[in-house]
Amino acid sequence: MEQIKRRNGKLILGEGEVTGHVHSIANPSAKMYQAEAGLLQLELPTQSTIRHEIGDKPAEHRDIQLPSGEPVVSQKRQYTRDGDTNVVD
Repeated sequence: MEQIKRRNGKLILGEGEVTGHVHSIANPSAKMYQAEAGLLQLELPTQSTIRHEIGDKPAEHRDIQLPSGEPVVSQKRQYTRDGDTNVVD
């Protein structure tokens, strides 16, 4: 698995193509790896927070608290007549 680099000190889990917001983790001890296609593996030595933000400002929903551990994050997909596509917001 390839370790994903931080952007401006944060791990970026996903980006909103329409609004320009990001889902990020700022915990300096957290690491993120590209697993198989569409899956991210997190390494969280301590509790971490996912923020939904635009720039430095919080965006549409509250923070999500994650316990320590190694969760896997998947990209939501939806079926269309032309095949599966990633869900964007």
